[in-house]
Amino acid sequence: MSKKILVPLGRNDRTEEMIPYIEKVARPGMNVVFLVRYPVDGFIWTKEEDGMSAALQARELVNYYSWENSLENAKGKLSPVCEALRAKGVEATVDVYAGSLKKAVRSHTASGDVHLIMQRAGLGQRIAGFLDGSSSLYELFKRPTVSTVLLTHPGVAA
Repeated sequence: MSKKILVPLGRNDRTEEMIPYIEKVARPGMNVVFLVRYPVDGFIWTKEEDGMSAALQARELVNYYSWENSLENAKGKLSPVCEALRAKGVEATVDVYAGSLKKAVRSHTASGDVHLIMQRAGLGQRIAGFLDGSSSLYELFKRPTVSTVLLTHPGVAA
């Protein structure tokens, strides 16, 4: 059974910033699974109109919110990253999830083959760094130029 690394991606996460970190921890034969929230491009709203334009908008909305279309869209966006990892001998797949990230991670970790969970460190980790004295108040509020990454072992994840 090959080990997995789960990489949940937020809407503002840039995968090109995470590749160096993934390459450091992933070994040939491992599988990296990118988790992308459904719908991939966020929600869109329609205008109220009558007639043929309303029918066309309804068809566009059905296609936009299609699970298969969201999965293909996510795969298309992440294909350069997946190809770069495959060149290093690491298998890369994309999975779309709906609902909470916690449930999506739990469903992947239930099989016991998840080695690490890698995600961009958020504001909570920056606040914790300020509280334990490892970062200053200035660093808390400035936008980081490089995204820090949080690695979690699934046995420790809440």
